Amino acid sequence: MSIVLVPIGKVDPAEIRMLEDPLEAAFSRGVAIGEEVPLPAAARNAARGQYDAEMVLEFLSLSVETTGDGRVLGVTNADLYFPGMNFVFGIAGRRCALISLHRLRQPFYSLPEDPAVFRHRAVVEAVHELGHTFGLAHCKDPRCVMRFSNTIAETDRKGPAFCTACRPRVCTGAAGRR
Repeated sequence: MSIVLVPIGKVDPAEIRMLEDPLEAAFSRGVAIGEEVPLPAAARNAARGQYDAEMVLEFLSLSVETTGDGRVLGVTNADLYFPGMNFVFGIAGRRCALISLHRLRQPFYSLPEDPAVFRHRAVVEAVHELGHTFGLAHCKDPRCVMRFSNTIAETDRKGPAFCTACRPRVCTGAAGRR
């Protein structure tokens, strides 16, 4: 089984590559980089200046074939929202997940660029959303990567690792669909 990283819209290739090793380590699976797919114009909400995460995820799942037990993680710079929410860092389906790098950057919060902070946030969100594709739900452990993050401070507080309860469910494939 492998994980394929797919840029959605213009994404710096170095930002995609920075996810490879941490995802291989987190899931004990190979990681490959797929071809860029465009942002679906129909997903753009001009009034909000954001993209509907569900529509982008659906577009991704129709654009990229998953084979066997493979997973796909779409990575975009577009600001995403979910109906009823102001924004989301990411979203997951059965075999495909999606993260936005937009709100993970320090300048979004009027702070100086910090590559280490950005990398930590991107890895945490990537592992979290892919965890859902392996059937994991949100975890109550505040340090577990599967803890829900509603703010960037919550993302910053948790690490990119699974807790002792979640880790075996990813390694053994024992997790059910979320």
